[in-house]
Amino acid sequence: MRDQSIDIYKGLLIFLVVFGHFLERLLGWQDILAKIFLPNIYVLHMSAFVFISGYLFKDQKISQKLQYFLSLLIPFQFLYVLVDGYYSGKISSKWLWQPYWLLWYLWAMLAWVLLTRWLKVTGYPVLCSLVLALLVGLSPINNYLFSIGRIFNFLPFFMLGHIYGKAWLDILRRLPFTYGIAVITIVGLLSLTQLYPLKSYWLYGSLSYAQMHVAPLQGMLIRSQYLIMSCCAVFAWAMLAGKLPQFLSQLGQASLPIYLWHGLIVLWLSHLWHVAVTPSIQLLVAFCASILTCYVCMLPIFQRSIQMLSNAFLWLFAKIILQKNSDLKS
Repeated sequence: MRDQSIDIYKGLLIFLVVFGHFLERLLGWQDILAKIFLPNIYVLHMSAFVFISGYLFKDQKISQKLQYFLSLLIPFQFLYVLVDGYYSGKISSKWLWQPYWLLWYLWAMLAWVLLTRWLKVTGYPVLCSLVLALLVGLSPINNYLFSIGRIFNFLPFFMLGHIYGKAWLDILRRLPFTYGIAVITIVGLLSLTQLYPLKSYWLYGSLSYAQMHVAPLQGMLIRSQYLIMSCCAVFAWAMLAGKLPQFLSQLGQASLPIYLWHGLIVLWLSHLWHVAVTPSIQLLVAFCASILTCYVCMLPIFQRSIQMLSNAFLWLFAKIILQKNSDLKS
């Protein structure tokens, strides 16, 4: 039976993804007003989506899952790079080895699918994933390459959702004063992010400690603090999901097409919108644009288009494999 509270939670998160991207483009992290919203959005939405991905992940039919994620990543990588090239006037060669912007999540899913079985063999998958999240910051190479920084930084949330997600959420939802605890935790996090402003590059999880100019031990401590804050946010909002508006479940059920298509609308509007207005008006524009974008991307045509692209790629992939097998036999 489908858990509606998970769909509601996903609906909240996908809206925050879209809203956060519009805020970044229209206001930026340095704007005073954006500093109220962006840190609190980013401390939650990526970690929570990874947690839910792990929660819903079934460690079966691995080959089919890998093919499916590739069938989405490859065509959308080409599409986003072409659109970006149209607006910028050039196409960078870095996109040959680095997922474009928001597509890092699909690349990370490929890695998490492969890593899950190996980590479970250790007997301590969550602990091992946490160690990897802290150690990846020691990498001497650019952690943006192949999104290795984000893959390992968010890996603990995937494993936490996969191993303990259902049991822990059931326990938390049965606690006395569940909603009160959730509200207190969320208010505490909101206050904390205003008293001690969070840095965007730590929230992204994309860079090594050397790239962020901190010593290894200090980097591990700071990353641990950010992971703990995100973990508190993930569970607090999960506890509160049952009290959120029901219409968010429709967004949650359409989270994949919204995720894959909204970036094109964000790119288009951010290049089109050059109106000198106050930050509060920019915030309102970002909010209204997020609502409209989510509504548009929920339309059935966008879901069908994703299925068509995926099926076309899988058909082409199968045809290439069959041709190679035929050549080997001959």
